Amino acid sequence: MRDLLEDSDIRVVRPGVWIFGFLGLLVLLGVLFPTQTALLVAFVSLPVIIFFHELAHFVTAKRAGMLVTEFFVGFGPRVWSFTRGETEYGLKAIPLGGYCRIIGMTNLEEVAPEDEPRAYRNKKFLPKVIVSGAGPAMHFLIAFVLATGLLWVHGDREGETLTTLEEISADSPAEAAGLQAGDRIVAVDGVVIEEWNDLYENIGARENGEVVVFTYERDGVVRDTNVTLETMEDRGITRVRAGVAPAFNEWTVDYSLREAVVQAPQEVWRIGAASVGALTDMFSLSGIENYFGILGGDEDADENKRFLSPVGFARTGGQAIAEGWAEAVMLLILVNVFIGLFNLFPLLPFDGGHIAIATYEKVASTIRRRPVRADAAKLLPLTGVVVAIMAFIFMSSLFLDIVNPVDNPF
Repeated sequence: MRDLLEDSDIRVVRPGVWIFGFLGLLVLLGVLFPTQTALLVAFVSLPVIIFFHELAHFVTAKRAGMLVTEFFVGFGPRVWSFTRGETEYGLKAIPLGGYCRIIGMTNLEEVAPEDEPRAYRNKKFLPKVIVSGAGPAMHFLIAFVLATGLLWVHGDREGETLTTLEEISADSPAEAAGLQAGDRIVAVDGVVIEEWNDLYENIGARENGEVVVFTYERDGVVRDTNVTLETMEDRGITRVRAGVAPAFNEWTVDYSLREAVVQAPQEVWRIGAASVGALTDMFSLSGIENYFGILGGDEDADENKRFLSPVGFARTGGQAIAEGWAEAVMLLILVNVFIGLFNLFPLLPFDGGHIAIATYEKVASTIRRRPVRADAAKLLPLTGVVVAIMAFIFMSSLFLDIVNPVDNPF
């Protein structure tokens, strides 16, 4: 894909001046303004992630014999570049990621006749899938490496929710019934409570004003008390509650390097499953309604169910760095898994769209017993809709992150 921002002039400066100047400035800012520097580091990490995404496409395309004419860090006007072989490498003025240009990604691109054999569109199914899937795969690889390091160096925080009460809400049914923090719930209406979820499900099945008997242990003595349940509004949802919150027991599990390597894929899979659930929720009818509610200032809208712009990511990254390096690494794992999954969406211009087209061409060619090539022109209207939606998400999330930032959305 061609960089549309390059047609402007800028004085060429040697890359060493830019690199060492930037590193020196970063060190100076770190000493003088540590909080602001944390935000800067978080902001820079996103372009670095995108750069590695493009690097994966570049390396696999070269290995597959495809012609890559450009590989640049940044966008906009050229700051510095050199040509080695058939590829131009260099830096551009806007350091927001990077790109590589592989010729012939669709049938709409004009390619010189002598270069046609090396165009993406003329390669076999497997090389196409590998090249298109390399970008998302890089995000999962980064997440795996980071998860391995985090587990090995920091360990993993595990815990369990206890049936002991941590907090009693003010003016709640539980407070009126005499329950106190530190009480351990034994049973509700004679039904034994072995874990907190048992209590949650029991109360959730009740009705407003219903009286239930809480059996609890305090100072080794088991007592009963009557709790009159009440309803409450929580983001537009009516819930029955007693007004109690559980205590939580946490501990750290240490891993050897070998154990961390084995455990890391499970952590990435767990985060991936949660990310798929979050994406499904955000693009559901209720999720879309909630997002427009946030934009419209609806106080009942769930502020945490929204996209992050680079500004929001930088702010969240700065908060994570302030909390500790482990939190910052976990944020990077979450972001890489999320971006990797998002890029697998089977529509252009996402990598998943190219994989879907290659799969269609392979299946259709096998069924019809002749080469079949998808007509990208027929996909342009749908691609335009996807691009418009992405532009809206970017602009609206940027607006929200500036005028209505959310603390720790992850």
